[in-house]
Amino acid sequence: MDGIEGGRRGRRLAAGMAAVVGAGLVVSAPAALADVGRAAYAPSAAEPPEAFVGLSLAVEGEAPLPGHEMVLRATVANGDPGGAVSGAQLAQHVPDDLEVLDVGAGGVLEGGIVNWRVDVPAGGERDYTVRVRVREDAQGAERLMTTACLLLDRNADPTACASDTVVVAPPTVLSRVSEAVDGALLTRVVGAALLVGLGWLVWRRRVA
Repeated sequence: MDGIEGGRRGRRLAAGMAAVVGAGLVVSAPAALADVGRAAYAPSAAEPPEAFVGLSLAVEGEAPLPGHEMVLRATVANGDPGGAVSGAQLAQHVPDDLEVLDVGAGGVLEGGIVNWRVDVPAGGERDYTVRVRVREDAQGAERLMTTACLLLDRNADPTACASDTVVVAPPTVLSRVSEAVDGALLTRVVGAALLVGLGWLVWRRRVA
């Protein structure tokens, strides 16, 4: 089972990276993706040295239920104390089962891909966030992978890529009851309770 799950996870990761590089409209040459997680690009001897740039991606919050919100946070860290990163591009693929509610730092959403212009001062780091909501019809225990890739040069291969997974929590009995009790039903319940309370007060006065 571990082998099967690992194979599935690998295919999802490959699909996410392909979506970022292909649909992000940022790469024309074949993509040579770097390590998943915090990674760096090692230039060849024929290329000028580049600043060490790290990329990490995290899902903030516990396993969400369908309909719940969370934040996807990508962090670009510039490890070069003497040179800034300017005009780079960050592209993040958001799975279809996650509805994008808000994009921070001036990002642009197109076709399930969020793109940002990246400028990071020497020795600093910047966060790029996407607030999303799990779609109501998402299945419990489903794993939704999001992948981001950073390009220091729009015409070059990605400098670094990172991924993280949103694990949709299966609905509980309490969550199903909460969804069933909508505003109209709650209003009827409160109204009935008020009528019972008024009836009890009138009965007490008559008895007295």
